[in-house]
Amino acid sequence: VSRTQEYAYDDWAMAVLADAAGAKEDAETLRKRSRNYRNVLDPQTRFAKPKFSDGSWWANYDPVQLGHDVKKHRDYTEANGWQATFLNQHDVHGLIAHFGGDAAFEKQLDALFNAPSTLPENAPPDISGLVGQYAHGNEPNHHVAYLYAFAGAPWKTQAMIRRLCTEMYKADPDGEIGNDDCGQMSAWFVLSALGFYPVDPVSAVYVFGSPLFDTAEVRLGQGRTLRVVARNNAPDAPYIQSVRWNGKPWTRNWISHADLAKGGE
Repeated sequence: VSRTQEYAYDDWAMAVLADAAGAKEDAETLRKRSRNYRNVLDPQTRFAKPKFSDGSWWANYDPVQLGHDVKKHRDYTEANGWQATFLNQHDVHGLIAHFGGDAAFEKQLDALFNAPSTLPENAPPDISGLVGQYAHGNEPNHHVAYLYAFAGAPWKTQAMIRRLCTEMYKADPDGEIGNDDCGQMSAWFVLSALGFYPVDPVSAVYVFGSPLFDTAEVRLGQGRTLRVVARNNAPDAPYIQSVRWNGKPWTRNWISHADLAKGGE
């Protein structure tokens, strides 16, 4: 399951490169292949599941397990069925449609964050930092709290991001809830503390979360500065009521890297 999902994202990334290189036919082939993640989504249970060579799904499915044969197989890499179901960064609206629309998708996200935090005996240590079955200690889930925003519930993204920033990190030698693999745990915190995160880095778009600090500045080079000001910010006030970009009302729940790279407030 994980290989199918992650190769699909790789194909999406290569499709964007192919487009930029003018290889339109290759781009279309890769873009079509990037939708292969749908092949492991069971429309009945709405979970990402292994599919066998005869086209059948794993019977007696348990999303907490890592594979259909506990002794021999792992169908998911450093994840279980709960976590793998949301491993989609490039076709989130397609994933939402698979769940039956915004309300159904939001409900399944709620189920992820509210499920019992039980794991099988063969679970790897990478699956850590659990909020329900969401695992903040490993990369496959780092974008998931931001998916509420795609389904029209940005306040749930904002509340969860603030919770993760404050509960999953502390200023101690063991201050991260998981393995800082290639700096990803740290990168998530730095970006999320600023108030935005790239759910799909290939698209170079950042989804708004919940700024942790009242004021933060990023020096961008060439005399440019990005300044994030969160007015009326407080531990019990994680919600963004409105956004202004360089003094003008901003109506989107996301902002592009190109905009931020110019500097502004």
